[in-house]
Amino acid sequence: MSISPSAKSPAAGNTSPSNWPLALCAGLLGIGQNGLLVALPVLVSMTHLSLSVWAGLLTLGSMLFLVGSPWWGRQSEIRGCKFVVTMALAGYLFSFALLALAVWGLAAGWLSPMVGLGGLIVARVIYGLTVSGMVPASQTWALQRAGYEQRMSALATISSGLSCGRLLGPLCAALALSLHPMAPLWLMAIAPFIALLVVCRQQNDPPLPPVAQQQNRLRLTMVPYLLCALLLAASVSLMQLGLAPHLTPLFNHSATTVSHHVAVLLSVAAACTLLAQFLVVRPQRFSAPQLLLIAAVLMVAGFGLMCTQPLALFYLGCALASFGAAMATPGYQLMLNDKLSTGKGAGAIATSHTLGYGLSALMVPVVARFYGESQLIAAALMMAVLLGGLSGWLWCRQRIQLHSAGE
Repeated sequence: MSISPSAKSPAAGNTSPSNWPLALCAGLLGIGQNGLLVALPVLVSMTHLSLSVWAGLLTLGSMLFLVGSPWWGRQSEIRGCKFVVTMALAGYLFSFALLALAVWGLAAGWLSPMVGLGGLIVARVIYGLTVSGMVPASQTWALQRAGYEQRMSALATISSGLSCGRLLGPLCAALALSLHPMAPLWLMAIAPFIALLVVCRQQNDPPLPPVAQQQNRLRLTMVPYLLCALLLAASVSLMQLGLAPHLTPLFNHSATTVSHHVAVLLSVAAACTLLAQFLVVRPQRFSAPQLLLIAAVLMVAGFGLMCTQPLALFYLGCALASFGAAMATPGYQLMLNDKLSTGKGAGAIATSHTLGYGLSALMVPVVARFYGESQLIAAALMMAVLLGGLSGWLWCRQRIQLHSAGE
């Protein structure tokens, strides 16, 4: 039986269910990031390396995304997304296997501290240089399968996988720790092997045909979209870092109670992120500029509520801000993809997110010194206000362009 071209075309309006294996791959990134944070106290104890050393190792892997993400974005256009995702999964597997071996060697005493630390550094370098291609390539691959008309839904699918990974990562790591101190690391090495088996069965889809206004190089006119990505990442990171300092005075400096509330708040944030992706982004209820502007307004309102004292409003603000943040990412990414080729655009957005996380890390000591750690949420509000102003300007500019085109 022959199949009509319209049935074959992903642009015909049906989102392919095969995007979910790609969402699984993106979810591994969330599992690895949050799961490693849960296992951190045990790793410090087993390796006899200080917390600051481990913090430096984690930062090293994350900062290498600045180099890896744009390069892999270009490779996804040259070699295809399947190649990039496969390399990212292989790097993920090898880096965590090497990390586990180095930790095991340090704990058993058959590796000297310098050799063990060298192994840990190599593992994190491999992680940063390979896994940085995972999300940009998964997003580009999903866009290729969904077609131009269903781009927002495709991005929401990948974002949902990433959010699920961040939600399940701490739980999986905690359950694994109850079995053995090394279990979380072996789990993070086995998971990408399973994902590799799934990806190897996927068809490498051809790239989307270029849009008339798309460029192959980053232009100055595209910088506002990258600034949106930077401001979003910085505001979300500052919010997460500011949870504990804001709650500590409310509970008479009880670390246990504060930790409990932080865990619940992070779960609320992850749940609201998923809710936004399924209820708003996937159904494509708004255009990209509208989505970005509404997201910024929700974030400003949410952070504003979080700056108040009542705990109920703090929880409500966290939910609103997280809901808005989930809506913002596909907004500015699709606006950039209208002007820059899909693979390069995904890599540039990932780089801007990493720069945003770096900016928040630099802002923490400055805010803490001059205003106190409890004002980190206020700093997140400031970033959200800047995002709102930029989003409003982009929305107005698009309306003017549409009005001019209609005349």
